[in-house]
Amino acid sequence: MHIVGGLYHELCCVPKWDAIYGSGGRAASVLSTLSPNSTLHTYVEDMNSPGITSLRALGINLKCSPRQSNIVFSYFHPLSRPHIQPQANVIQRQPAIKVSGEAVLRFGFLEGDAVIDAHRAVYDPQTWQNSPAFSENESIASELAVVLNEFELQSTTGINELDLASSYLMESQDIAVIVVKRGPQGAMVFKRGCQAAYVPAYRSSRVFKIGTGDVFSAIFAHNWAERRYSALTAADTASRSVAVYCGTGRTPLDAGDLSALVAVKSNTKGTVALEGAYNTIDSDPGNRRNGYSQKELASKVGPIVIDVPRDRKSEFAPAIVKKR
Repeated sequence: MHIVGGLYHELCCVPKWDAIYGSGGRAASVLSTLSPNSTLHTYVEDMNSPGITSLRALGINLKCSPRQSNIVFSYFHPLSRPHIQPQANVIQRQPAIKVSGEAVLRFGFLEGDAVIDAHRAVYDPQTWQNSPAFSENESIASELAVVLNEFELQSTTGINELDLASSYLMESQDIAVIVVKRGPQGAMVFKRGCQAAYVPAYRSSRVFKIGTGDVFSAIFAHNWAERRYSALTAADTASRSVAVYCGTGRTPLDAGDLSALVAVKSNTKGTVALEGAYNTIDSDPGNRRNGYSQKELASKVGPIVIDVPRDRKSEFAPAIVKKR
């Protein structure tokens, strides 16, 4: 398996997290036990960095191109939007990496690009802003699958309905399969000439969200592009594997019996009340950020209030995001 993606430094305050992964590094780590002798194609500024050392220890083959500096993603918590340093618009772009192979997983880069020639390719663009088509840089694949989230699909096509947006993208970009990730609402699998199929999300003991998309794309690519399983089977295995990863945040995955996992069946949005003071400089923005994070998890967020009236307590889930 060929993996093409970034190797980035990740930091998180709560819970504490300090690791060198990025999409490429995490996918390579995930596949190190499932697809031995896989190759990661990436950019690095230091061939002796801890991230490179860790991947070598896992048996990953590395083909590295130079870049100017380290790139850091810094999170306050796993649901927050990352601060990227250097800022994306000042990162110096490097010459494109060229990769040929039977099965290739391509992620979008901040510091470069990848030109692919594959029999089966999986493309995860990693952005909703001006997301480039797979073939825009002359990449080619006999069969192409694209993995992206609901917002990325809608932003790329300008179409809100998932079935119409997917049909448009498949026809306009010659895509065989589109997998649309929807967070707690699972994923939809669209295949040209076939009826759309639903894949549920699966329950985990906790949720560590950083890198969940990387894990999904890695497992899907391994099963669809390399093992030639159906897109639906590959997506379901990917969803189950994400649940395992959410519980620990560790790779390679200790998957165990994936069939024992329980699907999230409720499509009803819960309502969360954010209780907290907002009379200091940091409180109101903090509460608003928490509200945005909850909405991304498909929750309805009640007003930011100091206290919930007794006669309305039953309307809200017993969750306090920020205390006085």
